[in-house]
Amino acid sequence: MAGSRAENQAADGPRALYESHFGFVWRNLRRLGVPESSAEDAAQDVFLTVHRRYSSYDARWSRVETWLYGILIRVASDHRRARRRRRRRFDSSVDLQAVLERSDSQEASPDEVVARHEARALLESALDALADKKRAVLVMVDIEQLSVPEAAEALGVNVNTAYWRLRAARKEFDRALLRLRGGSDQRKGWGRA
Repeated sequence: MAGSRAENQAADGPRALYESHFGFVWRNLRRLGVPESSAEDAAQDVFLTVHRRYSSYDARWSRVETWLYGILIRVASDHRRARRRRRRRFDSSVDLQAVLERSDSQEASPDEVVARHEARALLESALDALADKKRAVLVMVDIEQLSVPEAAEALGVNVNTAYWRLRAARKEFDRALLRLRGGSDQRKGWGRA
């Protein structure tokens, strides 16, 4: 694997990692339950940790994405916990950022924007139904396409534990998705063969 683009960027320093992986980090923070309104702050927290721990990263032992994922899982968990505390304190039931969320594409029709927003909300609701550990492995493997051993390494767990969590997460996700769709959709899964 020596000489890969990610390893070269990692060798260039934390700034190069920030520039090349900010989208990866931001996207996965959102997938791990960090609201859009907090995702940029959470991403900055990830890269502050990257800066502090950069000297401990060794590209010979893991991919940079795996190393980053291990950091962002902890940051996402901290941000979700802080949000729950704030919610209890302020008892706000409406996330205005989610309501005002803009489309990724300015050329999309209004129907496409609504459909995309509804699909994103459905996905986030189904992911919210999962325990943090199961959610993390599901996002890493099924959405980010990391291998199960890479996900296990990022989570700091045994590979068999990661496989078990993934199987359980897929079942729970499918049940949550079916429940959220009102039980009328007979399709199982969400794009897995």
